[in-house]
Amino acid sequence: MSEHSCKAIIYDDCEDVYGPCGCGITLATLPVLLPRDWLVLERPQEAEYDEFCKGIDYRRILGMSCNNVFEHEMEGMEYLANFSCCRECAERAVAQGYAVWSKKSYPMTLR
Repeated sequence: MSEHSCKAIIYDDCEDVYGPCGCGITLATLPVLLPRDWLVLERPQEAEYDEFCKGIDYRRILGMSCNNVFEHEMEGMEYLANFSCCRECAERAVAQGYAVWSKKSYPMTLR
């Protein structure tokens, strides 16, 4: 099993303003891939409590496709793209263990 199994993947590159963060305080500037199971089955309780990646992400409502939530497969896991969070929420998610920082750049196919 990969380090990323069932965890959100946060990218510390290609920062932009994607909309308000789920915490409601800061702008979401970090792109995130969420495991598909979080939206199909159940989100981790900590992520639900923290409102992690529940803000409005403008990429999902404007742009290249009707719903702007793109599926992406990586290391045998299915992820959903076009979610984002602020740096504070990202650091909290990693500290609580339901997300990891990516060592790679955000996938070009999802930009």
